[in-house]
Amino acid sequence: MNIDRWLLIGFSLLCIIAIIKLLPREKVRDAWVLYLFLQIITWPAGLFAVEMGWIEYPTQLYPKANEYNRTSFSFEFFVFPIVAIFFSLYYPNKMKRKNSLIYYISFAGFFTIVEVVLERYTTLVKYHEWKWYWTLISVIISLYLNHKYYLWFRKRLVKVESR
Repeated sequence: MNIDRWLLIGFSLLCIIAIIKLLPREKVRDAWVLYLFLQIITWPAGLFAVEMGWIEYPTQLYPKANEYNRTSFSFEFFVFPIVAIFFSLYYPNKMKRKNSLIYYISFAGFFTIVEVVLERYTTLVKYHEWKWYWTLISVIISLYLNHKYYLWFRKRLVKVESR
């Protein structure tokens, strides 16, 4: 097993530990909503980018799955959705618009920097037509849509529970 696959295992373990240690028990239902809704966004977006030949994920945690789905299972279906959970659960709702933008850019920027480093030094991701700013923009949009859905869901849930 090469170092790149060990990195994928490390990222996955880090996410599992974060969920176990940092997710409040009373927020588990909310976490599932955030996790599953983000996959609705990342699944088609990731497939589209890969099928268009813009980006490639040569090293996979599950190489057999790569025959059927060439997106990054680790990123699209595990790491990014878990980060999105923490993004929304710990989102400071009372902040001003400028600070909200900084919050979005901080999370998306971190992801973008990690992806650029991985693209340069590993075989986990390879850009073809893709550019770093497309990652930044797509992560911001994904986080925004996911967070807005979560706020809508919470509002509807409160209405249902108050009946």
